[in-house]
This record gives sequence, C-alpha cells and structure tokens, in this order.
Amino acid sequence: MNEEIEGPSRDEVWKMFNQISPTYDFVNRIFTFGLDQLWRKKVCAFLPLKEEMLILDCATGTGDQMIALMEKRPDIANVTGIDLAEAMLEIGKGKIKKKPYANKISFEVASALQIPYPDNHFDCLTISFGIRNVTDIMAAFKEFRRVLKPGGRILILEGTIPVNKWLRAGHLFYLRHFLPKIGGIISKNFKAYRYLNKTIETFPQGEKFAGKMRAAGFIHVRPNLLLGGVTTVYQGEKDAHVCC
Repeated sequence: MNEEIEGPSRDEVWKMFNQISPTYDFVNRIFTFGLDQLWRKKVCAFLPLKEEMLILDCATGTGDQMIALMEKRPDIANVTGIDLAEAMLEIGKGKIKKKPYANKISFEVASALQIPYPDNHFDCLTISFGIRNVTDIMAAFKEFRRVLKPGGRILILEGTIPVNKWLRAGHLFYLRHFLPKIGGIISKNFKAYRYLNKTIETFPQGEKFAGKMRAAGFIHVRPNLLLGGVTTVYQGEKDAHVCC
C-alpha cells in the first residue's frame, strides 16, 4: 500500500487524459461534489506574499488551478501552464479566453520532466492532482527545483487517503466503487478512472511523500491536510542560498 511500484504504469498517461478531456471537468465536479474547485482555491492560501510573481503550473490540464490562482491573487504577474495532453490545454485556452486576466495566462505543451524554462526563473511552482502521474518523481523534483528562484516555493495539491480509520474506510469504498463507475459511465472510459483510483491509493503520501521532497533538496517541507486528509497541500521551498 502506498508504494509507487504497486501503482499502474504512468507511461504516456497523457494520451489517456486526451481521451477523457471532453468530460474531465464535469466528472471532477460530480465525484468531488464540487470540492475540487475549493481545494484549488485553498492552494492560494499557501502562496508567497510577494507581488508580481511568475508562477509555473505543471500538469495544468484544463487550467483550473491557474484560474483559481488568478482569481484569488490578481497581483500575480503571469502564470504559465504546461502539460503533455494537448486536448486538455485546448479546453483550458477556451476557458480563459474571456477572463479579465487572460493576458496573464499562457499554455505550453511540455513535460514536468523537461521544463522548457531557464534556471531560477519562477517565484512559485504549483502542481495539482498531477504529481502522481509523473513517471519519475525525483526527476520531476529536480526540474521543479531548477526552475524555481532561490527562496521560491513549491505547492503540490494531491489526493490522499485519510488516517482516521472511519474516514479511510469510507473514502476507499468511494474511490474503489463510486469513482470508477461514474467516471467510466460519463467518459465511456472505465480504464481511465480505474487508473485514477489506483494511483491515489498507491501513491506515497503524508510524511513519506514529504520525505521525498526533502531528499530532493526542498526545505521547510510540510503536508497540510484538507478535509481530514482526503487531499493534501504539500509546501516546500528552495533554499535562498542555492542558485540551482
């Protein structure tokens, strides 16, 4: 349980996300009861207080996290979202087209393992419900740390399993039975939502995941549990005295 090796393969998972992109947002709202939007807004509470920030949102999908960032912090200078699933990005572009901050958001097809930006470039990096889909966590952390400015912050929002035994039992039942069925029926892709369920269950979480962040060189790392641990915001920083 909670070991990366026990989870499903992440190879070319972006192709799966392209396939479910037309219904992706709708299914998210259904199976989280709209809480996915609230959790993304909660990420904003952990942003640095710095104004005119440059932010990178990895595995941005349809751009919901970038929208939450801009609506909560209009003082942000620019948010760039990267993802390999082009169909998801196209939906995101449509969503922000008429937003008053549209000129502050940009999308690019790129991998979190090969971020096409220079060292020490961003003030903050976010990734929501995406880190469990990367093929190599430590390689991704290396890239995240590289593109962050010294003292820059990383915020990772991810689905987790509550520690409380009653919450845990209820949540696991929901993930194993409700999520694959409703997601599969709406998207007509049962395999995709079985994958999503399995990755949440098998992914390292809590202090175990925080330990990986520390091993990658991030400091001031701490997991912040939301809704009893159904999701977690992991916060860390790049040492202000380290240039790359």
